[in-house]
Amino acid sequence: MRLKQGEMMRKTMMAAGMAAIMLAGCAKSGPPPKREPGSWSSKFELKRVEGKDADKAKAAMTPMFAMMSAMSICVTPEMSAKEDPTQDVEKLGGPNGRCTFDRKSIAGGTIDVAGTCKLANGKTTKVTATGTLGASVQDMDTTVEVFDATGAKEGLMEIANHSTRNGECTAKDMKSPPATM
Repeated sequence: MRLKQGEMMRKTMMAAGMAAIMLAGCAKSGPPPKREPGSWSSKFELKRVEGKDADKAKAAMTPMFAMMSAMSICVTPEMSAKEDPTQDVEKLGGPNGRCTFDRKSIAGGTIDVAGTCKLANGKTTKVTATGTLGASVQDMDTTVEVFDATGAKEGLMEIANHSTRNGECTAKDMKSPPATM
């Protein structure tokens, strides 16, 4: 089944956006802080979308970000103990390591990452993420640029993420399934 170019861009931008969200769980010296166990909520703001069918992409992502911003998750002590923001950034390239990094500082209370990822469809994304990471509050700004196989820029997306620990876990928090490795 062949996707229209606008739909392909929207799917590529959404995949890149998910990579940016994955970084949100990440983190000037020493190991990055781990999140304190408890109830966590995040506010995602789609700051800017550019490119072909940008209005459609924004219309598709805005409700998704609103839904994600309305949820809270329960971070258990076991989940917190297993978190490794440095490894999460390494996983951005997938199992074949398709990302290279110009900057990769994830330590202490900050994150400053800039990388280029090669996608299976021949496209390239450039991802930058900067912010502060703490045990109870995390703020990050992420920019994702998408380029076609010839290097022509197809689109850009900027996302702001603010995550906060709200207290102890509640019955309303979403629970993560246990890892099955």
